[in-house]
Amino acid sequence: MPFWGQKDDSPKSQQNISQPQTNQQSSFDILKYNTLEEAYNNIINAKLKSPAIDLAIKVSDIILEFAIKERASDVHIEGQGQNLRVRFRIDGILHDVLNVPKNSQIPLIQRIRVLAGFDPEPPSTYRNEEGRFQKIINGRTIQVRVSSFPTINGEKLVLRVLDKGQLGLDIEQLGMEADTLSIIKKIIRNPYGIFFVTGATGSGKTTTLYAMLKNINNPAINIITLEDPVEYRLEGINQAQIDFKKGFTWSEGLRTILRQDPDVIMIGEIRDYETAEISLRAALTGHLLFTTIHTINAPSTIERLFEMGIPPFLIASSMIGAMAQRLVRKVCQKCARKAAPPTEASVNEFVKNMDPLEAKIVKELLLQPNAEYRVANENGCSECRNTGYMGRTGIFELMLMNEEIRKEVLNHSTTDIIKKVAIQTGKMRTLLMDGILKARSGITTLAEVIRVTATMV
Repeated sequence: MPFWGQKDDSPKSQQNISQPQTNQQSSFDILKYNTLEEAYNNIINAKLKSPAIDLAIKVSDIILEFAIKERASDVHIEGQGQNLRVRFRIDGILHDVLNVPKNSQIPLIQRIRVLAGFDPEPPSTYRNEEGRFQKIINGRTIQVRVSSFPTINGEKLVLRVLDKGQLGLDIEQLGMEADTLSIIKKIIRNPYGIFFVTGATGSGKTTTLYAMLKNINNPAINIITLEDPVEYRLEGINQAQIDFKKGFTWSEGLRTILRQDPDVIMIGEIRDYETAEISLRAALTGHLLFTTIHTINAPSTIERLFEMGIPPFLIASSMIGAMAQRLVRKVCQKCARKAAPPTEASVNEFVKNMDPLEAKIVKELLLQPNAEYRVANENGCSECRNTGYMGRTGIFELMLMNEEIRKEVLNHSTTDIIKKVAIQTGKMRTLLMDGILKARSGITTLAEVIRVTATMV
């Protein structure tokens, strides 16, 4: 839609590769290099007579240091024909940061495989390989989760960078509007019930769950989690790791937890009938449960439970509510420009296929005066890596169970009906509506909100 991007015209040291030191403090100074490629070439040119292992250590270190510097959540190391390519995922978008000829004398892949706990060479037959390691970078402990994948161009590694310093575990830092935050703080202090957080992979669900647990964590309550994997270690909370090889499955883990005198339980994900049924019945017997589930929005959580075979009465009596979330990029505060508000004609075109009630609310939100709409600078600046965006924040869709929604659940109603009732009687704000509020306040852009919520419009 054209109005989403309208601009305002107003002025304006050597070591054995098989003995990784996971807590080693890197000493390479990246501050004097503007790019990873520049730093890589300097190492190659300056260290031509160095042992290959030393070069591999240096290269792996600078990749991680630049990843931290650039706020990357994931590092992709892959072969592309005769080239080595490294990409960083920054604010949800992949960026090429290194594309150089492969150097067979530098065992970079083997170095990272050993750090992750794998054999130096990939297995001759495919098997799932996942590992982790940690390093101290700039005085901070960085955890790295590694996944390997065989391609026709050789092994591809993806490194998930888990920087606790960037996690923002305080619930106030997630980006919730004041009214949503107030309700969530009450929900997480309920004596019993089950609350779902839903969203796509990488939408920040685990971060939200950790923030909720941190907010209520104190010596008076027993909090136990069941995760796969355990991404961050939380002090004072009992965290358990799923291990299918040893028979410690979701259902077995949950049954064991219920014999551990828990007050609050966090289940990393509900995937099947057995885990869902045990969880919902536990919520009826005096336990407070938080979990994630894969659905497109908050109301469709109920339909997903129906599909698993959960009876309507169990959902209606145990469920507190559900919250869907996505991450939107925040506009760069240094180079963003003011944007003209959308016209009524363009808004009418945008909402024409929506449910009338939802369309009315969205239209009112878009056209309300005193908005501070902004648009990302196409060329960006050095602060935002010339993207126009810097950092991300959450948008949220909170659906609370009430009597009207319970009736629809017991009637086995569709997601569309439950959504309409939630908006009408529960004053639920959809992901799009919440995103518009953030665009109105100049935190993000309307274009970014539409990009992230497009499947729901």
